[in-house]
Amino acid sequence: MLPSRLRLGKSHRFASNENPPSIRPPLTSLPQNDALILHPAHVMLMGIDIIIAAATDPETAFRESLFDALADDEGAAFWESVYGQPIHTYSPYVHSAGEHGFGQAELQRMTDDEYATHVRARMWEKSHAHVVEERRRREEQSSRRKEKEEQHRKWERDVEAALRRGEEKRRKTKWKEAWGRYLQGWEALSSPGHGRGKKLKDQIPWPVETGRYHDVDQEQVEIFFRHGPQSERPSEAFDLTRVLKIERVRWHPDKILQKACGDGLDEETMAMVTAVFQIIDKLWSGMRPA
Repeated sequence: MLPSRLRLGKSHRFASNENPPSIRPPLTSLPQNDALILHPAHVMLMGIDIIIAAATDPETAFRESLFDALADDEGAAFWESVYGQPIHTYSPYVHSAGEHGFGQAELQRMTDDEYATHVRARMWEKSHAHVVEERRRREEQSSRRKEKEEQHRKWERDVEAALRRGEEKRRKTKWKEAWGRYLQGWEALSSPGHGRGKKLKDQIPWPVETGRYHDVDQEQVEIFFRHGPQSERPSEAFDLTRVLKIERVRWHPDKILQKACGDGLDEETMAMVTAVFQIIDKLWSGMRPA
């Protein structure tokens, strides 16, 4: 058992003219490593030398001094003078949640070791208030910085989402306009006397985004039919197979011959019409039910 004021009593207080122990660390060396502990020491107090006997366990030394201070006013005053602050004023009770974390909170008494650890932590905070304040300030700064970073990331996500929506809207508008020009072109081609004197290849609304003869190839025709017709009914169920079935009839070479009546239909134009028909037929065949 560690000797202390409680264990040794007044018989262990030595007069100042007696020989003190050989090791006398200063009182300022008592708090070390972020914890208040009572090391073996020879303390000068009010002109009287006090011997706190050596202990191999500083934790035990502090616990003994703590419970000695709790025992009576004399002990409280004595250890307050040693530590420079009262150590007997901290409640040994903590609030604990109900069973499984639910229900009304209850007061629960800490064990002796838990209480000693708790008191040392509170004493350290009181004697290092500037350190605690600096730690709190840094935590607040870190929290504000993280909050600003999250706000910036959210702003970036919102901007990216807005840009995507804008791009999607422009894309739909582009295809809607292209599909509208395509349908209007066929209506105009069916009108009597339309395009008289022009080559047929310059009158046909070719199924590509630009509608021009020179931009026709398999990839552009497939892209046109996958995006153009759907832009007309974006909120409705869309059946591309039905659209391709109509377009397959429209682009059949015999149909084109009937519209042209031999007027301006050269071999180059007829070869392109046939190529478009084959692309549409392939698309339609690949989509219709087996």
